[in-house]
Amino acid sequence: MKTVNSLPLTVTRLFAPIPPETQAELDLLCELYGRTLQKFQMAFCTHELRQKVWNWRAFRDEIVYCLNLPQPKFETLLEDLKAQGKRAQTELLKFLRSQQSSEGPHLQARHWKLCLEEASQGLRTYWQTVKAELKRQWGRFFGRYSNEPKTLIYINWILRETEPQFYMASQGKVPYPQPPKLNPKEKDAEERYRKRLTAFEKLKKDIETVKRYAVAKRVYCAIKKVRKKIRLPHCRLTSNRADFDSSCWRLNSKDQNELRLMSYAEGAKKRQLIALRILGKGALRGTIQLIKKLDVYELRVCREALCKPERTEGEIVGFDTGYTEVAALSNGAFIGQKFGEKLTRYSDYCKEKGQKRNKLWAKAKELESSAKEKDRRKAQNIFKHNLGRKKHNAKYRRAQDSIKQEINKAINSIVQGKGDGLDGVKVKELVIEKLSAHMGKTRSKNWNRRLSSWARGYIRQCLEQKCKQFGIRLTQVNACHSSRVCPACFYPSKENRVSTDRVKCRQCGYEGHADTCAAKEILRRRSGEIPLYAPPGKVFEMLMVQYKRGLEVPQAPPFSCKTQLNESEGEKKSL
Repeated sequence: MKTVNSLPLTVTRLFAPIPPETQAELDLLCELYGRTLQKFQMAFCTHELRQKVWNWRAFRDEIVYCLNLPQPKFETLLEDLKAQGKRAQTELLKFLRSQQSSEGPHLQARHWKLCLEEASQGLRTYWQTVKAELKRQWGRFFGRYSNEPKTLIYINWILRETEPQFYMASQGKVPYPQPPKLNPKEKDAEERYRKRLTAFEKLKKDIETVKRYAVAKRVYCAIKKVRKKIRLPHCRLTSNRADFDSSCWRLNSKDQNELRLMSYAEGAKKRQLIALRILGKGALRGTIQLIKKLDVYELRVCREALCKPERTEGEIVGFDTGYTEVAALSNGAFIGQKFGEKLTRYSDYCKEKGQKRNKLWAKAKELESSAKEKDRRKAQNIFKHNLGRKKHNAKYRRAQDSIKQEINKAINSIVQGKGDGLDGVKVKELVIEKLSAHMGKTRSKNWNRRLSSWARGYIRQCLEQKCKQFGIRLTQVNACHSSRVCPACFYPSKENRVSTDRVKCRQCGYEGHADTCAAKEILRRRSGEIPLYAPPGKVFEMLMVQYKRGLEVPQAPPFSCKTQLNESEGEKKSL
C-alpha cells in the first residue's frame, strides 16, 4: 500500500540462461497476451464501450456471466446484442468464447482479465488527458460564458469524464440529466439515493433556462479540437510482454530465487507452471511484468521507496549536463568523468560495425540475384552467419548498462555528498537546465551521431527520482546561451567560447572552464527573471539588458591600504 512519503520505483531483475523450450513457451504466452490485449483496446476505443473503462470490474463480471452460459443461450444473447446495436461487445464475446472453447493454446481466465484491466487503465488515462487539456484552454473554448453561472454549471456537469454525458457530448448529442436509480447492493443505499436525487433536482432546476443545444455543440467542438492533437492510443499488437498479478506467480518455498509463472492452457488442460531462475536479491510483490527486450527476458517489479523530508539546511548548487562528464557543478566539481569516453567508444564501435555490415549486405544482395547457384548459396550464408543481431544486441545491452551505471554513480555522489569536490557538501536544492528542450543539429555529422546516444532522458529521470527520495528540491531553468555568459561581468557573446571547454570573456578577460561557467549561470537564473520557455533570441536580448544594467551601477573604487596610510600621515603633519 502506498504511503504518503513514498516513491513508486520500477526495479529490473534478470534471469539465468533460459532453455530453448522454456523460451518458446514464453514467446507463445506473450503473443497470446498481446493479441487479447489488442482486442480489448480496440473494443474500448469504440463509441459503444467508451464509458465501460470507468467501471471495468462490472464489465468484467458481465463478460464472465456471458461466457459461462450454455451454447444455445449464448447464441441468443449475441442475437439480442446485435439487435440492440452493440456490435463491439458482440465481437469481443465471440473472440473470448472461441478462445475458451479452443483446443489449441489460449490464455487462462486470470490473464485475459489482466488484459481487460490494462486496456481500461490506458483509456482512462487518455480521457483524463483530454479533460485536463480542456480545462487548460478553458478561456479559449468557454470564455464567452464567464458571465453566465448557470451555463457554466451545465458545462461542468457535461465535463465529468466518468459519467455518460461526457461521451454523449463527444458524439455530438445533447445530454440531459436523468433521475438516479436505487442500487440496493450499495452500502447505505437509501441515504446515497436521497443525496443523488437531491443533487439531480437542484441541477435540473439550475439548467432550465440554459440553451442546451448551443452549449452542447460548443462542448462537442472543443472536445473535437483537443482530440485532433491528443490521439487515441494505437491498438498495436505487442508480443514481447505479459503481466502476472500475485495469483499468477509464486516463489519456490525451498529456493526463493526460483520463480514459477502461470502458463497458457491447451483445451481444457492447464499446463504446468513455467520455472525461471532470478538473478540478484530483492523481494517480489504485487503485479510483475515479464518483458522481452533485445531477445532477452527481464522481470520488472514495482516497489515503494520511502522518501526523506525536504532538506532545510545545505547549499544551492547549479548543475550543467555535459558530454565528457555527466555534469559540472557550480562549486567547480565534475562528476562522472568517464561518461564521455564510454559514449564515444560505443558510438564509434557502432559506426565501424555498421559500415562493415552495410558492405556485407550490399554484397549479399548482389550475390542473391546472381545466376550461379554457388553465389546464391554464399548470399544465404552471409544472411545467416554474418548479418545477425544477437551479438550486436548483447553489445548494446552491455553499453547501455555501463552508461546508466555511470549516471547513477554520479547522481548518487551529489545526493549523498561523496566524491571528488563533494565531500561534506550537503545539497538542499539542485538547479538544472530544462533537459527536455530540443537539441539543434548544428554540429558535424560525427558529433551528431555521438550526441544521439546522449542519455539526457535517463539523466532527468534519475535526477527526479533521487532528489525526491533524498528530500532535495529540483528547479529547472532556461539554459540558452548559459555557456557563453561570463560569470564575472555577465557579458554574453558567442566569441567568449574560445574552445569546446574554455571560456574567455572579451570584456573583462575572465577565463575558466565552459561547463563550470555554465553551471554558475544556471544557478544565477534560479531567480526566474528569464522565463523557462523563452526562445534563444529573446533570452539573448534579456541577457544584454542585464549586462547593460550592471554597467550602470556605480562601482566602488578598490580599497588601498597604502593610500589610506599616506592620507592619515598628512593630516598629522598639518596638525
